[in-house]
Amino acid sequence: MYLRSLLIIALSLLVTSMGYAQQAPNPEDVLKNFLVEGEVALKPLPKIGVEPSLASAIEDVTVNAVVRRDLDLCGEFELLPDSAAPEGLYLSDSPVDVEGWKKAGAEAVVQIRGKRIGGDKAELKGIAYLTDAGDKPVFNKKIIVELSRVRAESHRIADALIGALTGTPGGFSSQLTFIYGVGKHRRVYTMDADGHDPTPISPNAQLSMTPVFGPGQQLFYSASVNKGAFKLWTPGAEKPMAIHPRGSIYGIAFNRKRDEVALSIARGATIKLYRGKPDFTSLKEAASVGMALHPAWSPTGKLASSGAGKWGQRIYVDGKPVTPAGLNATAPVFCRHPDGIRLIYMVWLGERADLVAMGETGGGARRLTHGTGKNGYPACSPDGRMIAFFSDRRSGEGPGLYVMRIDGRRPKRISTLVGDSLQWARLPAKN
Repeated sequence: MYLRSLLIIALSLLVTSMGYAQQAPNPEDVLKNFLVEGEVALKPLPKIGVEPSLASAIEDVTVNAVVRRDLDLCGEFELLPDSAAPEGLYLSDSPVDVEGWKKAGAEAVVQIRGKRIGGDKAELKGIAYLTDAGDKPVFNKKIIVELSRVRAESHRIADALIGALTGTPGGFSSQLTFIYGVGKHRRVYTMDADGHDPTPISPNAQLSMTPVFGPGQQLFYSASVNKGAFKLWTPGAEKPMAIHPRGSIYGIAFNRKRDEVALSIARGATIKLYRGKPDFTSLKEAASVGMALHPAWSPTGKLASSGAGKWGQRIYVDGKPVTPAGLNATAPVFCRHPDGIRLIYMVWLGERADLVAMGETGGGARRLTHGTGKNGYPACSPDGRMIAFFSDRRSGEGPGLYVMRIDGRRPKRISTLVGDSLQWARLPAKN
């Protein structure tokens, strides 16, 4: 059982279809008709200025650093350098020189400030101006937070500013979870959406895989202990959760409301897809496709997975294949982009892998990466406009965890860690 489980893990992570890929079409020939988003003529990004700050208080330094980085990572803007800022002292109460920023080429300008108020509280503030609208702010948000949460709450300021300037709030007040490690040392990690604070969650004694955020931001994952079956765990639990039907678990996914769950469960010599309520005790078979791995829900309630095809894995949505038969495709995820739902998945090209985007149920495929090593295990940001993924590329910033726009533009590394089974979820709102 344990050796079979290890083989299934290898399949779910590599899915190279080496056993029958020799007669398969060349995937590059299949992909050649997919338009590479980076080659599409796209409009320039709007230029925005971020007011410098001369304040030395740690609260101000922190909120400025976090928000500025989020504004850059989101890919919705081109941030002007500090050298473009109009001359001024930039003290905490200094007015914004909107006209000066306009002359510097900015279409909008953002002012971010933080200060301690009282013994254990801080005030965080974000203000936005449109340079064509004069010196009256179009957005002004102030929140009072505990000192211990200045960094975490700074992401909420960034999300609000992104929303004020684009019409859709950002997705940085969120968490990533993934598997890091190889062989017997695969552990569940969590990380802030900007790459800060990677933290191991599962114990060393567990061989872990497929982490996911469930109701109330509760983390669930499957793990094997002492070479046993892969069972369902939550952090810190003394024993695994009961599920029905029983079997090793190789994939977990919750729907958007987190009131329904899908599991990939080993049944005999294959893996089947099940769905049901999040009590895990009354699961029903969801599709007849074999080797059903990487379950994923669309925002409209459709259920996808990768499953066995003629030449490796294909992506299935509600039991129907949506990827070409000549591609070895896996690890689907749905992005609720403001312009429409996108299905993102990885395609294996020998030892390389690239990311592809298409419509919710197929069609309109676009290749998002090309010729940069192995790019895989995509996760979609809570606002639907960014993709996080792991890459072992040797060019540019090198291997690590990247975020980029859903159109393939502006890939930026946020961590040097390279793992798999990536998931991304918004943190619950604070009162």
